[in-house]
Amino acid sequence: MFVIRGTKRPNHGKRRLRALSALGAVGIVAGLASSLPASPAGAVPAPAAAVAQKHPDGNGVACDGQVYVSFGDPNQLYTAGRGPGTVQFTPLGDPTPFLYNAIGVNPRDRFLYGTTFGNANNDLVRFDGNGDFTNLGAIAGLPLALYISGTFDDEGNYYVLADDTGEIYQIDVNSRSVTDVINVPELADPELDVFDIAFRDGFLWGSTDDGAITRIDIANESVDFFPGVLPGGEDFGGVFTYGNGDLGFFRNSGQLIRVHVKNATGSNPRFIVLSTQTTTPATNLDATSCFLDSSADLAVRKEGTKSVEVGGAVTYRITVKNDGKNDGKNDGKNDGKNDGKNDGKNDGKVRSSGWSLIDDLPAKILSPTTPTEGCQITDGLLSCTGGPLEKGDRVEIEVTGTAANVLEPTTVKNTAKVFGDDADPNEDNNTDTAFTDVKPGDSD
Repeated sequence: MFVIRGTKRPNHGKRRLRALSALGAVGIVAGLASSLPASPAGAVPAPAAAVAQKHPDGNGVACDGQVYVSFGDPNQLYTAGRGPGTVQFTPLGDPTPFLYNAIGVNPRDRFLYGTTFGNANNDLVRFDGNGDFTNLGAIAGLPLALYISGTFDDEGNYYVLADDTGEIYQIDVNSRSVTDVINVPELADPELDVFDIAFRDGFLWGSTDDGAITRIDIANESVDFFPGVLPGGEDFGGVFTYGNGDLGFFRNSGQLIRVHVKNATGSNPRFIVLSTQTTTPATNLDATSCFLDSSADLAVRKEGTKSVEVGGAVTYRITVKNDGKNDGKNDGKNDGKNDGKNDGKNDGKVRSSGWSLIDDLPAKILSPTTPTEGCQITDGLLSCTGGPLEKGDRVEIEVTGTAANVLEPTTVKNTAKVFGDDADPNEDNNTDTAFTDVKPGDSD
């Protein structure tokens, strides 16, 4: 994948503030931004003293493979249920009387946090497992700005990106204060439109509406752009990380695009678009996830027509199964102390929260089709998505086609691979291959 240091395109004559014009908030945000002095690069501003927060009461959000989404005016928090070809949003709690964004789940206490905008302050807001919210107040050292990109790292540090400034603020949610500033000048270009970030492998990942994936190096205060991965022309308001490390990109127009990343920390990572699911179009869209209690051993089995003559029908049957093998390290329970730790017991819960599958069908199988819900074939690539699978559950996928002409006996090889939404303790059974012998037709 070709890497560039910046993406440029013709000026559209406007700033795309995540469809905020539809929310009636552009005037508010623009007024705030115009009155804000820029902070020195690398400096940590401190307009107010940090306020120590007591440990949150109640239960954190579910972390068993949940994806969380917020959108609308008023803002509403949702859980995102993934199924065959679609994503269904279910409200969690009630709408808030304020706008917020930059949501993320803190792995230390398992509560979901966000940052408000459009009012006098950028307050820190916290949500529990019922969707009930607490406005914790202003964040010490955080300049007034528009914060629509946010996430947590593995250590519980909260990062928010100030729109069109290139400054990323590291926040301690316990003391409600800025602890560091990462200055990335290339992100200050308003035409880049980075609308959310997610943490993986020490980097902050996002995208531009040109379809480039962005990888922000926190330690070195730099960013790499990898163009051409996603479809361009629209905002990707919500970005999250699957339990297996894949990246999910919610498109405001109503899509969830899943991307697998190979060599994620290297100089030349490779990106594979695995699947697309339809969703509800939304404004002020944001997303995060929590897979701390999520693990499932998914397996795939592929069978096909063993032997066929040229012009004959070829049928593949692909089975995705939850093998239900638990590694004993994760019980999916919280001990009530909200410390983000597991007690080391194993309760046998190995439910898969969802999956994607790809199969690059052979060129010698002509006109392939599939009747299976959640599957589509584009340019010979079979892509399927599925919902939760309990232990032992399985889904059958069918593909049919026609054997192409061959001049001599030919063995056609075809491999399918499944990608679980959750961490998979055994990836050896994630691929399977079928072989079909194609015989030349009669020469008469």
